[in-house]
Amino acid sequence: MLNAKWVFHQNIQKANELGVLYAQLSGMVTIPEQFDDLLRSQIVNAVSAFDKLMHDLIRIGMVKIFERQRAPTGKYLNETIAIQHLQDLTAGAVLPPSVRFEEIVREKLSKLSFQDPTKIADGLSYIWDESQKWQRIAVGLGMTDEDAKRKQKLIVTRRNAIVHEADLHPVTAQKQPITRAEATDISDFCLALGNQICLLVV
Repeated sequence: MLNAKWVFHQNIQKANELGVLYAQLSGMVTIPEQFDDLLRSQIVNAVSAFDKLMHDLIRIGMVKIFERQRAPTGKYLNETIAIQHLQDLTAGAVLPPSVRFEEIVREKLSKLSFQDPTKIADGLSYIWDESQKWQRIAVGLGMTDEDAKRKQKLIVTRRNAIVHEADLHPVTAQKQPITRAEATDISDFCLALGNQICLLVV
């Protein structure tokens, strides 16, 4: 799981480098708006880095539970596995059972997204038996759970507007305004949120 955190930090750093590039280019050219998409990319990449962290933590945590290195959670114990996979999870299988189990988990998680606060909490339930997840997470962020969830929802809304709607205003069809401060704030929050989750579940 520590490797997952390291990869997360690398991905956040790469996202932030887009903001640095924006600042440098804007300082050299008098029409900085043409570089605004660098800031949009920073936001998308920061959220993507967080989403990947969640996938990695959940996958690694579930494999550790399978290997009896971590206590099982209720959600883990109630997860269904197709009968076709059972033979692959026995001791005599071609691949070691934990390797095959990780492949099964990876395939399942590939269809899921862990960006919305509710989905984040639900995903963490595979590896963390805590009923008040957002309250525990928010304490480390110096926020209330409602404020933390609201901020995360706004970030996801902004990210989705960029990815799915080209960041165009629905009425004017003009690009929504964006600032480096906004992109930096989103990157910083994704980093803090990911670090706090790591602190609680690793």
